[in-house]
Amino acid sequence: MLTQLLSARPGRPRLPYWRLTLLLLLAYLLYLPFSGYTRLYHDSLNYWFISIYYHKQGSFSLLNFHDSFRGYLLPLLLLPLRIVQFYTNLPPILFARVFGAVSAAVGFGLIGPLLWQSAKGQREPLAWVRRLAFAALGFALWRDYFNFTLTDFPALWALGLGVLLLYNAGLWGVAGAGMCLAAACNMRPTYLISVPFFMALLAVLPLHINGGRRVARTLALLAGMALLWLPQLLINHYQFRQNSPLVLAQHEDLETDNLYREKLKWGLVHQKYETTIVTDYPQRVLIFRDVAGEQLVKAERIGWFDSYGSYLQLVLRHPLTFTKMYAWRLFNGLDVQYPTPYIKRVYVPTWGLAWLNYTVWFGALLVLLRTRFRKLRWHQWLVLAVLLMPCMPMLPMSMECRFLLPLHLLLYAVLCFGWPTAWHPSQLPRRQLAAVGVAYVGFVAVCFWASVTAQATLELGPRALW
Repeated sequence: MLTQLLSARPGRPRLPYWRLTLLLLLAYLLYLPFSGYTRLYHDSLNYWFISIYYHKQGSFSLLNFHDSFRGYLLPLLLLPLRIVQFYTNLPPILFARVFGAVSAAVGFGLIGPLLWQSAKGQREPLAWVRRLAFAALGFALWRDYFNFTLTDFPALWALGLGVLLLYNAGLWGVAGAGMCLAAACNMRPTYLISVPFFMALLAVLPLHINGGRRVARTLALLAGMALLWLPQLLINHYQFRQNSPLVLAQHEDLETDNLYREKLKWGLVHQKYETTIVTDYPQRVLIFRDVAGEQLVKAERIGWFDSYGSYLQLVLRHPLTFTKMYAWRLFNGLDVQYPTPYIKRVYVPTWGLAWLNYTVWFGALLVLLRTRFRKLRWHQWLVLAVLLMPCMPMLPMSMECRFLLPLHLLLYAVLCFGWPTAWHPSQLPRRQLAAVGVAYVGFVAVCFWASVTAQATLELGPRALW
């Protein structure tokens, strides 16, 4: 059915982007209250709580913010909702749902499709069926994330909007792109790895402008980044006596002075990590053990890494072991088993969601094998680098599916927006259809085998997918 819709010829009535966005907003606002959650948990509750830091002794100031672990921006965005919640005494999750519904609608309805259209150089809007399919996959696989005030989706939308502005804006828009890039880095510091590729993309867009204009655009981008990073610089100087515009990611409870280096150790012994709010599992986290990593830690007597160089030396000494470990992290990061960051029940069948996810992978791989990247231009390669490079530093971590969110959404976009119109089942030879069918069954079977193998490593009792 999906292949028939995506293969439909152009010319059907189109749903305007703004109208589909409003429909998505309404759909999420209607769904989220019935998703089974009644309050905020863990990180989402922390973000909601620290938003009040700006208000101290009856006055508001950016310099009042004193959390060295997280960036200032998301709590600042939540502050107006926090104030309304204080005076109305309504449950915080109601405001989190409004925030999440707007995020989902804007991201899936506008930013994702428009970015694909701009990067591909298409003047005509994408067919509404394709955009609806993209949004439907986002809903099916991630819908409950929008109950909570987390940084994953807002940061990705900010990065995507920044790239979009490079394609479609003048100097003021480029300054806005710089602000978007800085916002993404403030909410998710791993997005810093995208900065050089973002700068390179700026250097080649638009495709035909003179050198003076490019210099002006570069200055506008830097000004936008500086404007949004300035509050973090002032906060770090005032509260922590450090002159850095970046999130410090430091906490007194850490064994090291840096959160990422601390996670490098845990990434050796955990191949996946999930957070729960359940009663059918004795801990609030699901830890999927990595036996090879545990053996490596014992053999090398590994403690905490005091530098990134020491970790790199370990990788160079055991290249095959780390290749296998990173391959499992990649699979686990793509293997969505629950459409939520906070699992309500662990031991429930999840094969249906997993099957949908593997089907998306297979369809996207078919499209990618057809294109073989032959026709990609430099600016398109750079867009891919900007979006996907933040996934790279996540591979050594205790993997969570949300860490590879850019790759997930890219696969959805490739399937929904890139599926060729000529690929209608009725127009393909039977032998070709049979070969694809056999390949699909084999691919899904291998994915289920890999997933079952990973689920069997759950620390306090393996779980099955069905």
